[in-house]
Order: sequence, then structure tokens, then C-alpha cells
Amino acid sequence: MATPTVEGYLEIIYMMSVEEQAVIGARLAESLHVSRPTVTTTLKRMVRDGFIKLDAHKAITLTPKGQAIAERLQRRHRVVERWLTDVLGLDWSKSDAEAHQLEHAMSDEVTEALNKHLGYPATCPHGNPIPGNVRSARADSQVFQLSQANEGDRVTVVRISEYAENVSELLDYLGKRGVMPGAALTVAEIAPLKGPLTLKLGTKVTSMSREVAGFVWVKRE
Repeated sequence: MATPTVEGYLEIIYMMSVEEQAVIGARLAESLHVSRPTVTTTLKRMVRDGFIKLDAHKAITLTPKGQAIAERLQRRHRVVERWLTDVLGLDWSKSDAEAHQLEHAMSDEVTEALNKHLGYPATCPHGNPIPGNVRSARADSQVFQLSQANEGDRVTVVRISEYAENVSELLDYLGKRGVMPGAALTVAEIAPLKGPLTLKLGTKVTSMSREVAGFVWVKRE
């Protein structure tokens, strides 16, 4: 059985892997708010227990055992998020934090009842696919990070990554600016020297750091 700590690690690794991001200990430490030595110790236990593998470069991949647990947890998490926002009317940033609490206490039976009640939604409120409700959760080759857009690009927001260091702050920030799945953006200007992006959303203009833009996944119109 995986402990809640191990489950948290498995979910972060899963989310990064789906987006084909490099998964290493340093990035896990940032996302989970723990020290690198703590991450190293936990990863060693996870290797021992058959949840993950480490290659010669310390890159982390899930084993079939770890993958199955991560998918089940993400299925619960994203179904609960959908219920909290669509039925109970919670803000999408609050729904993420609440779902993290509920997913570890909720049974598969209750999850499936909620899923059926919601009509088997394809994604969570942040646009991320719900495992089991979609054919594949692998990355779409036409979807890319907003931080990689070119000046003048017209794009549509597809999803928001949920493994940032402060996910609630990120979601609150983006939500207040209307940067949500389905939103149409124009990259009006990109400042040099890794400066911010200036974005147009209809008649509104907003700026965004490249770090934040790295968590926003878009598709060209």
C-alpha cells in the first residue's frame, strides 16, 4: 500500500510525465515544498517498493504499479474537482486544494457514482484529462506551453498544469485574468531577456511572466 506521502509523489510524477516534462528530484522538491534530502530518501523507498525507476541520470519514471495508483488518484482528484466547481460552485483554485483532501478519503465506488452523475466529463476544470474518461492522457503534439509562443500568435488555452509550487496562487492569478481553458489570447509582445509576455484577451491587456506562462498550455488558432 502507498502512504499519503508516496501518493502525493506519484501524482506529481504522473502529471509531469503526461506533459513529457523531465522528472527529477529537484523539481519534485519545488512542487512538494520539501527539501532535496527528503525527496532523495522518499524516492529510494519508492524504488525499493516498486513504484518508480531511476535511470543513470536520476530521471524518474513510474512503474506499471506506480502508474496504476497515480491514474486512480488523478481520476478521483479530477472528478472531485469537476463536482466541486460544477455542482457546488467552488472557485477553481479552491477546488484543487479541497480535492487533494477528499481524494485520499473517497472510495472508488463514490468516485464512480460522482463520475456517472457528472456525465463522465473528459477533463477537470483546469482542462486536464480525466484518466479512464478519455482514450489517452498523453500529451497532444499540437499543444505547447504559452512561454514558447511567438509574438503575434493567436492561441486558445487548453489546460493549466497543476504541479506548480503554489498551485492555488497560480490558479487564482490566472482565473482573475480570464486565462482559463477555452480563452482566446493574442501574444501582443514578448519582452527581451526572458521578460514578460503581453497578452490580449478580447479588450483586456495583461502581462505574464514566462515562469507562469510555462504552466499554461495552448494551441494555435
